[in-house]
Amino acid sequence: MTMSAIEAVTSLLAHAGPEASVATSALQPADFGRIVEQGMAKVDQALGAADQNVRELAAGHDIAPHDLMISLEEARMHLMLFSEVRNRLVEGYQELSRMQL
Repeated sequence: MTMSAIEAVTSLLAHAGPEASVATSALQPADFGRIVEQGMAKVDQALGAADQNVRELAAGHDIAPHDLMISLEEARMHLMLFSEVRNRLVEGYQELSRMQL
């Protein structure tokens, strides 16, 4: 009875899609440097898109104000998230440096 339950779960995970990759990636070590680089790339991409929208508006192109505000807010949120991650990393490093060995 328990083997059939395990097989059922295994078959469900095989067909789950992206959620399954998240569950299995927790078992594998993540490359922290690559994760940080991807985060920086997302921030840069969001800031670039917001900057492009502002330039288009300044040049007189027809751009909806709400689209401009959405892109600016997305860029701000990406930047805030990344700066918070940086702050947490600095705090962690400071805690480690204060430890008595």
